[in-house]
Amino acid sequence: MRHDLLRAAEKKDVERTPVWFMRQAGRYLPGYRKIRQTHSLTELIANPTLAAQVAIEPVNKLGVDAAIVFSDILILFGNAFTMTDGGPRVKQETIEPKDVRNLMLPDPSELKFVYDQIRILRSKLEVPVIGFTGGPFTLASYLIEGGQSRSFEKTKEFMFRNPTAWGLLLDKISEAAAGHLERQVASGAQVIQLFDSWIGALSPADFREFAFDQTDYLLSKISVPKIYFGTMNAGLLPEISRLRADVIGVDWRVEIKKAWEMVGARFGMQGNLDPSALIGGPALALKRARHILDAVSSKRGYIFNLGHGVLPSTQPELVKKIVDLVHSYPS
Repeated sequence: MRHDLLRAAEKKDVERTPVWFMRQAGRYLPGYRKIRQTHSLTELIANPTLAAQVAIEPVNKLGVDAAIVFSDILILFGNAFTMTDGGPRVKQETIEPKDVRNLMLPDPSELKFVYDQIRILRSKLEVPVIGFTGGPFTLASYLIEGGQSRSFEKTKEFMFRNPTAWGLLLDKISEAAAGHLERQVASGAQVIQLFDSWIGALSPADFREFAFDQTDYLLSKISVPKIYFGTMNAGLLPEISRLRADVIGVDWRVEIKKAWEMVGARFGMQGNLDPSALIGGPALALKRARHILDAVSSKRGYIFNLGHGVLPSTQPELVKKIVDLVHSYPS
């Protein structure tokens, strides 16, 4: 059986609109919270059995149409990162231009625990499994900033003042990320999402000059349907429409119908309910979800999702109501 999510990613007719959520496995679910009482996040990610258990929980509890690998984009840097309450941080010294030529990223074969998790998920689930990695710009920003940033001042200074070193850095990251994705697909991932979370920090001109080539290369290496997602990417959509992706994910800062018009009919579209709507109560959340569903009614290639990840204070019962609403809408 070709699942509806896969069919939507291929721009084919579906029986019902598929839905999954970024960060659908996490702090708002009781099973995850119970496991975290005895395991750190790093330990959990590195344990294929427990990670698969966490990834399966929203499929069983909420009825979503895909499981996404429980991991983090920064595992590509091996033991050089740590997870904190404020988000992931690189433990090593941040990268400077002089360091790039000698930079050695871990071989993706060291991430066997991710590939083992995928095999477990495929053996236990009928729904598709989504693998992922970070976009080259986003991953580079973590190496340069050491963590999340508001202004990306260090990243842009590096990029503008040292374009040769910047290009080499993104080349190295895209090669490592491609190897990681290829191994995920070989292990059974049926869809790939590229999380270019911070790409909205770039202007269209800077995206073209400093990020497009390596991002497109990374997408071109993957043989399964590919979703490209970034936050605050509305201004970049004309440039993103040149990428070799199949589905474009957008956040809530743009009307989804307008976003689809901007990228063109050859793409599928994913999104884009504001995660905060789910903490605004059932009436608001369902109203906003209906607005999105009405806007994409009868269009091939649509996958319902949030515009970013599920917030920790979200009630699982409301997420289930959203799933049921999406499934009830005509495809």
